Amino acid sequence: MTRTLRNPYDVLGVSKHADAAEIKAAYRRLALQYHPDRNPGDKEAEERFKEISEAYATLRDPEARRRFDRFGTAGGAASRPTVETVDWQTVFQEADIKIDWSQRGGVPRTGNVVFDALFGVMTGMMRSSGLLPGEDRVVGLALSLAEARTGTRRRVRIPGPSVCATCRGSGRAQSGLCERCAGRGVLRGGDEVEVAVPPYRRGDARLRLRGLGGPGRPPGDAYVQLELILPEGVRLEPDGTLRATLTLAPFELRGGLSTSFLGVQVEVPKGAKAGDTLRVPRGGLAGADLVVTLHVDLWGGVWRRVKSALT
Repeated sequence: MTRTLRNPYDVLGVSKHADAAEIKAAYRRLALQYHPDRNPGDKEAEERFKEISEAYATLRDPEARRRFDRFGTAGGAASRPTVETVDWQTVFQEADIKIDWSQRGGVPRTGNVVFDALFGVMTGMMRSSGLLPGEDRVVGLALSLAEARTGTRRRVRIPGPSVCATCRGSGRAQSGLCERCAGRGVLRGGDEVEVAVPPYRRGDARLRLRGLGGPGRPPGDAYVQLELILPEGVRLEPDGTLRATLTLAPFELRGGLSTSFLGVQVEVPKGAKAGDTLRVPRGGLAGADLVVTLHVDLWGGVWRRVKSALT
């Protein structure tokens, strides 16, 4: 996509025979003069700043400058370099424009002016063209207690646009073009992938899918944020210990029993009483214990037995 540009020599106020140092000095002086931070809210200065940057992008590149010198029209206009062919990071650095390029997933800023406000969709185009790092993507995944104990495999949808997981952004397959993304390497609507969720580990609440986030260079990562859904009344401690209340009927408490509770076997000794706590080694998560407090309730105990028989 191109648009016409005024004669870049006229824009920068240099002669056609100016050397690289003169062109760079002219650009630095004009870019600082029309820097948006020095001209807040001034649309004319904003347009001038863009024009200056585009002109310098043409003249700083020896090949682009030769093409202009040879093919420039009679009126002095030529098509500007495309976004894909310009090293904008270097262009702005040469004008002492401070841009934080390290904020992956964020918008680069020039001091206190949002860069995207100056160049519209340019930021997205630069990422897609590999001139900016890709944005990270985050997707949530709810896990049951049983899934957290043993691990599982689940499918998740990464929000788009995202790197094609089939070809990992290359657009290629063994037989030619990647059919999944039609050779583009990117899926605008996002991609669905299968992830292997390991058993619960302390302090590990998300999975990283390297290089499967937004397009860019390097591409962003996709993160699967894990959320553990616990049964009502069950509490998880930071070390993986599970605490819960086990409701028994009075006759169960008197005679003692072995019962399945929260996916593990709990041995209730004969003569136990309400309020007692039992510890099941490694009955929690990540090798921690399950700590059970006994509670006596006739109908609660009966209902627990009914539910256990039905599952």
